[in-house]
Amino acid sequence: MFGDVKAGDTVTDDPSKLMGRRVEMTVDELTGRLIKNSNLKLLLEIYDVDHTNAYTRFIGHKMDGDYLRSLARKRSSKVDSNIGVVTKDGEILRVKSSCFTLKKASEAQIRQIRKLMEDVIRSRAVSLELNNYLQEIILGKLSSDIYKVTKKIYPVRRVEITKTERNLPPA
Repeated sequence: MFGDVKAGDTVTDDPSKLMGRRVEMTVDELTGRLIKNSNLKLLLEIYDVDHTNAYTRFIGHKMDGDYLRSLARKRSSKVDSNIGVVTKDGEILRVKSSCFTLKKASEAQIRQIRKLMEDVIRSRAVSLELNNYLQEIILGKLSSDIYKVTKKIYPVRRVEITKTERNLPPA
């Protein structure tokens, strides 16, 4: 997804000990460019080692907890969503998202917002392959599309895709 990028150095006496190890890094560290969403951490897992190189695959991302707590306010609502989706190329993901409103929303409005969030997340997953879908999540395009749809129901301050988890088959 990010090409052939050096993610870091790990010292080991036996390369096979690296298999399955998880690496956590920000998008800035991985791409070398400062992007808008620097509160995002990518989770990568080492799946192959050849001599001096270890190869990783994407297993998920998560939003910084401090950043999410800073978005929560008194007299406003936080609408959470947690759904499983299947991308166009058959990859299974769990996508967790949060929507923060300007004022306190009613239960009916919260249900409508959650349903719209889930509809947008599902429809985009079905139409895109995993790499393109993750790119939309990381760059914030999916959040922005959800924002545009949900603000018609109730004034929304912010929408974030807080976490993704890739359901990998056991090795």
